[in-house]
Amino acid sequence: MNEATNQKLVLCIENVLFRSYLENHFQKSLSENAIFINKDAIANSIAENQNVVLILQSESEEFRLVEIASRLKRVFGSEVKIIFLSLDYKIGEEVSTIVDRFLQFPIEADTLIDCVTEIAAPEKKVLLIDDSKLVHKTIVDELITSGFDVHQAFDGLEGFEKAVEIKPSVVICDIEMPRMNGFEACSKIRNHPDLGNTYIIMSSTLGSAADQKKGFEVGVDEYITKPVIIGELIDRVQKVFNSASSGRESILILEQNLNLAKTISKSLSQQGFHTRITDSIRSSLRSLKRMNSDLILSEIEPSDGTIIDLLNSIESFDSSPDLLVMTSRDSQADARMVLNAGAVGVLSKPFNTDALLAVTERSLADRRSKKEQEQLGRYVSKASSQMAIEKAILGDGDGEARADKKTASIFFSDIAGFTERCERYTAREVVEQVNFLYDTMTKVILRNNGDIDKFIGDACMAFWLDTSNGSSNEHLLNTIIEMNQELEKMNADHPLLAEDPIIVRMGANSGEVILCDLGAADARVDLTVIGDTVNAAARLESAVKQYGVNNLVSEHSLKGIEDKFCGRIIDEVRVKGKKESIKCFEIFCLSGEEKENVKYLKESFEAGFEQYQLGQFSEAKQLFQKAKEYEAVSGDGLTASKLYIERCDYLIENNVDNWTGIWSLSEK
Repeated sequence: MNEATNQKLVLCIENVLFRSYLENHFQKSLSENAIFINKDAIANSIAENQNVVLILQSESEEFRLVEIASRLKRVFGSEVKIIFLSLDYKIGEEVSTIVDRFLQFPIEADTLIDCVTEIAAPEKKVLLIDDSKLVHKTIVDELITSGFDVHQAFDGLEGFEKAVEIKPSVVICDIEMPRMNGFEACSKIRNHPDLGNTYIIMSSTLGSAADQKKGFEVGVDEYITKPVIIGELIDRVQKVFNSASSGRESILILEQNLNLAKTISKSLSQQGFHTRITDSIRSSLRSLKRMNSDLILSEIEPSDGTIIDLLNSIESFDSSPDLLVMTSRDSQADARMVLNAGAVGVLSKPFNTDALLAVTERSLADRRSKKEQEQLGRYVSKASSQMAIEKAILGDGDGEARADKKTASIFFSDIAGFTERCERYTAREVVEQVNFLYDTMTKVILRNNGDIDKFIGDACMAFWLDTSNGSSNEHLLNTIIEMNQELEKMNADHPLLAEDPIIVRMGANSGEVILCDLGAADARVDLTVIGDTVNAAARLESAVKQYGVNNLVSEHSLKGIEDKFCGRIIDEVRVKGKKESIKCFEIFCLSGEEKENVKYLKESFEAGFEQYQLGQFSEAKQLFQKAKEYEAVSGDGLTASKLYIERCDYLIENNVDNWTGIWSLSEK
């Protein structure tokens, strides 16, 4: 293996025999440079070893590997070279614009190494066809200095013959030349079976619209007028070699005219897009089931249905592509119809390459922007977005951190017994369970107009800011009720959690907070809420486990909406570090939705708590024993009534002086 490929090879080979064969072969010559991995380790291996050649082969998950290859190209571009191996030669058409090389499997190890050498240090062949020696003198040295392998021809016929001989990737061709003019030479190059994908740049002093149109008609890809600016020309040529590895979006072309489909595909592929061609709605859907696409470029009248049928069909896919429609009639009615149906744009035939690329780029840019906004929404709260807008519009540009006093409702949660859960399951299983939980929780919080402040391990913090429309308390309490309902469904629907459910503890408080930017100004700044209200909410969440309930809500969060929710007082506590006490409640459901046992529980428990606060511990104990009959027992066998029975026994036995009915929480 030569110096050009003296780099890491990362091989993801599913076939056991072929993998063993390669391991034995590479053990002698590439023991330090070849890494064999499984599919799950691809991302980490590439992140740790950039500028590698990745070799992929799978029979059971072939199209999954194609998706992975496409994403890698989007992230790393030409830094990662990819060779794709398959038993099915037809898949070569599917992956040709994604990977750097497709090889039919099985293949000899030496042939594979030769291919690695080729793509690791590719020949950048450029053919200049021009009868002007001055042009050659001006251009050739600059191209060579930029790393291109430059070949020269001084008339059209010589240029065509040399193109057939050396098979260049790029041809730069003049028009007015002896023996064969540029139009004729480019036409012959374009129509030669071995040169169909050659990128042709026509360069001439003839700059009229008619000359340019003729150039595009014979198949040139770009037309530039002399005198040529060398730097711009080199950028154009370099772009050709980079585009194949740029890993841009995937576009599915639905067009019955195969020649037109190939022309469109070539134009898009030269810009780095991954393209596939189909000729019907049915074949398009089959293709989408194998591999996702970002955009479908479809004729307006498919052979086996309508555009409406196509739109309805693609909506069923998890990541449905956008639809750009080509119509042969420049009809406003057609345009309005397809746009109203859900297409993102219309392209009227006939169209040139520039029009095709402009509409495609705009459609995909809009799609990227929409997805970025959705992604941003997952990581940036509404409050953060609002504050950023305020700073951009109203700020004076001094970059100072923002700090405002607001009234807010604060929510904390964590997973009961999380440490033991981590010991029972593998790391992957734990992460899967936590993400499954957070997916459920996030939907509930966002549905109730909340902002997720942060996830910390198994803990979640969220908040609701009061607005001019009213208090945030109702959103908070609705969240707690819905959270319990959704978590019950989540546990029941998950095969593993049905046997070992996740129990979430929640604490909530409302009041004045400081909404502020915290962090290092030159590195990272997070928007968050701080203050006593936040601290108290965290203390209540931590105290939940002492009472055998799953939520504790402060009296401040119930203020003004007590009649809308059914709950019971749990305690009046003084959190550590504070003099004032807080009454805390367990929330069951909306008022009017409580079951009979909940009514009896609430009545007995609150009567017992009233006697408890008055210091009538014997009477309180009897009422708590009655309430205990209606209580659900927590995982560790604890209930609030059981706790109070033990407290009453202690208080009776120890005859506590100066009883206030307030319990001090000793833990933070």
